[in-house]
Amino acid sequence: MKKNIYLPVLIGAISFAHPLFAAAPEGSIKLEAGTEYDSNLGVIELDQYSTESDWAAILNARFNGRWQANDQLNIKGGYYYLSKHYQDNDNFDLAIQQLFVDTSYDLRVVTLGASYHKADADLASHDFLQLQQTSIYASRLIDNRIFLRAAANYQDKDFPGNAGRNAHNTGLAGDVFVFFNQGTTFIAAGITSEEEDAQQAQFNYDALSLRGSINHKFSVWGKPNKVQLGIRLHDRDYSSITPELETKRSDNHRVATLEWEVSLTPKITATSKIEKGNYESNLAVADYSETLASVNFAVTF
Repeated sequence: MKKNIYLPVLIGAISFAHPLFAAAPEGSIKLEAGTEYDSNLGVIELDQYSTESDWAAILNARFNGRWQANDQLNIKGGYYYLSKHYQDNDNFDLAIQQLFVDTSYDLRVVTLGASYHKADADLASHDFLQLQQTSIYASRLIDNRIFLRAAANYQDKDFPGNAGRNAHNTGLAGDVFVFFNQGTTFIAAGITSEEEDAQQAQFNYDALSLRGSINHKFSVWGKPNKVQLGIRLHDRDYSSITPELETKRSDNHRVATLEWEVSLTPKITATSKIEKGNYESNLAVADYSETLASVNFAVTF
């Protein structure tokens, strides 16, 4: 599978193009620990489900850096690590590492940018998924109230233990954010269309995703709070016959989330989240429902 190496090289070259005009880089580190309940353990990327529930210990670490090279050129990068370790079902233990770099240039009328993400995931201490994504995007802020963003994405997926699922994925995405009450409230909506071309034809599909959320900041007993209510809709139609069905597969996902974050101190936050998903499919193993509930504490430096 041919790797797309040109965009990372281009981003790296741009990152060092304006050293004489650069302001000092900025960065932050966020460490997070908590627990998550999953009512139906599974690996959706492999269509593997246990129909069992379990609790997981969660550890996250995130480093973000930003460099304003000049008034128009902005460079961001970071590293993210996630670990899920289940109490009884260690065959679903998950570890993900992700690196990204993002370069954008403000043309006043519109901001143009490019980004590169690389992720490596281990499942039960074995190589599970290696993913690379390159994106080109354009965005614009209108009247400090409406933010628009459009992107073209290309993904390269490698499954070391399941080569038939190795795939290229191309997609187009659009998002809009509308802010109210001096930015304390905003609504967000987005749409993504994608086409996946896998090594085995039975895994080829076209998909359409819709997402929306409402977000609000408020204060309780002098503590800043944030609450978010969101929904995701995902329809996926496979383009070739699935052998187990002797027909084409079709999936419909409906996921609702509610998240509440409280700033306990200027550096420490507590976040609780509940997610309810209904995953409908004419492939019996992929037809199920799932509830996730989590509580996490984070410190930011």
